[in-house]
Amino acid sequence: MQQGSYGKCSRVLDIYTRFMEGEVIRKREAADFYRINERSVQRDIDDIRAFLDDRRVYEPQDNRRIEYDRLQKGFIMTGNS
Repeated sequence: MQQGSYGKCSRVLDIYTRFMEGEVIRKREAADFYRINERSVQRDIDDIRAFLDDRRVYEPQDNRRIEYDRLQKGFIMTGNS
């Protein structure tokens, strides 16, 4: 996909994939890339967090979380599935 040509579902899945690949997601950079505002990026991250929380109900060993890393100044995925 080209920069900025994402719908919400595709964008959230792309961000999730980037987390899974170990990338750091910075709101300003993501907002520029997807051509949305930072608040929308935050909502997307919150959606991914909610998905991982719901998943832990059925898969308690899945301890992945999305956390803010102050040193890297962005969001990262911690834990493993």
